[in-house]
Amino acid sequence: MAFTSDTGNNKQHINLSTDAYEVIRNDMFTFHENKLSHFINSIFEHYSPKAKCSISLVLNQYRGELSELLSGIRGDEGTQKRIFNRLISKEEEKLRQQTNSYEKGISFNFWLNKHNFDHLTEDRFGCKEDKYYDNKRGKYIKCVLEEYARLPYIEREKIYLTPFITEIEKAIHDKKQLRVTTEKGAIYNVYPYDISSDPLSTANYLVGYSQQDDNPDAELRPCSFRISALKHVEISKSKSAFIPKEKQKNLSKLVASRGVQFLISTEEEIHVRLTDSGRHKYYRQSHLRPTLVEEQEGNIFVFRCTNAQAEFYFFKFGKDAEILFPAELREKFKSMYQSAADIYK
Repeated sequence: MAFTSDTGNNKQHINLSTDAYEVIRNDMFTFHENKLSHFINSIFEHYSPKAKCSISLVLNQYRGELSELLSGIRGDEGTQKRIFNRLISKEEEKLRQQTNSYEKGISFNFWLNKHNFDHLTEDRFGCKEDKYYDNKRGKYIKCVLEEYARLPYIEREKIYLTPFITEIEKAIHDKKQLRVTTEKGAIYNVYPYDISSDPLSTANYLVGYSQQDDNPDAELRPCSFRISALKHVEISKSKSAFIPKEKQKNLSKLVASRGVQFLISTEEEIHVRLTDSGRHKYYRQSHLRPTLVEEQEGNIFVFRCTNAQAEFYFFKFGKDAEILFPAELREKFKSMYQSAADIYK
């Protein structure tokens, strides 16, 4: 049976722990989502099929795994059945305990969209979670959201971006081109290779080769698009996107050397004068550290990296790193430091 309790309509009362509520509010800000109901509906729709608190789904999968394991063990059927039922019972008990462990905090109402309301309340959709939650759909929704809020940010971003992630994964599997639109309205044809995160797991990126849609004869270039910054992702079903092994290896090397977030930039020589403190910082701070080419007289260090990587890495060094070359990067540092200093005048 499906859920039949609560209000009988799509208005839903819920109580979240303070921590879970804060995570959801912060994620809404990060994902540029203004409507609480829309955000909660999206998370519930995308995450409930894989959440551990969807006990009926978890137990169904567990039953299948147990049946396969026990089938290879000798013994009478009665013994196997008792073992099977005991293990299922213990797993169910563990899952139920987890659902009862979330504390109360902030109460509010929101509106279930038609998809989620029908899924929870109509038998034809096969939701069987009601028996594990005393027919309280609000408790089930709370558990899904509490579990979501305890995931690392990089996983939460994937959940929110499930429609894009699913489309990208399908294109990679089927070796089909993607047509993506950025926040600025630029359109690219992409040969997708992988979904990667940066070393600190702050964002998910679509990695591959691309060309602008209005210039189909242009050379395919390595690319990385921050998925949360895309407005539209669509598979071009009739267009193949086969990437030869040599190009795949090249992409992997570029990601390893530059970092996925700096993949589209061109590497060049960056000349930096470091103080003794700056030199110490360079050897101590390994995250996205540029490759050192040579050390010259006068404490001048020559690096090979992109301008974006140099900016990200050296800007925090302050007076301990002076950009000497290229000139445009030097001027950018000067301008940014001056703007920051101006606010303290």
